[in-house]
Amino acid sequence: MIFRDYLFFSGKKVNLAPKTSRTVFAIILFVHGIGHIQGVISSLGLFINDFWHPRSWLFDDLLGEKTSRILALVLWGMSAIGFQAAAFSFLGVGISHEYWRTLAIITAVPSILGLIFYWNSMAMIFNKLGAIAVNAWILIGLLVLNWPTEADLGFY
Repeated sequence: MIFRDYLFFSGKKVNLAPKTSRTVFAIILFVHGIGHIQGVISSLGLFINDFWHPRSWLFDDLLGEKTSRILALVLWGMSAIGFQAAAFSFLGVGISHEYWRTLAIITAVPSILGLIFYWNSMAMIFNKLGAIAVNAWILIGLLVLNWPTEADLGFY
């Protein structure tokens, strides 16, 4: 599996030190949090066009556009802040390391809800697919498989 003990790169097995794995995971969490700022930007109305907007296929009609936009802002804001907190917690900066998994798992929920209900709040399909992949890694890897373990990452 990627990052467990090695990484396959161009068909070659490359050993990764635990410190490298930690760096990669911290960067993934941090960048994932930054990516959610796109949703915040569209929810605030700072940049909207036909392809990048905070409209919801469900909540605009159900709650009204203004309330729907506030809900989008809450979901994307929680996701942006939560994944940043998870990244810092992962590194043990400002928040104890023991909370990173919980923060990442809890924050994946509003991120997934944002993607489901506000698909066009993210600008590009690559961003959407990347967000889905990271959320899947968090929910399946961390929650279901308990991977990576703290030992895999060299913490214990």
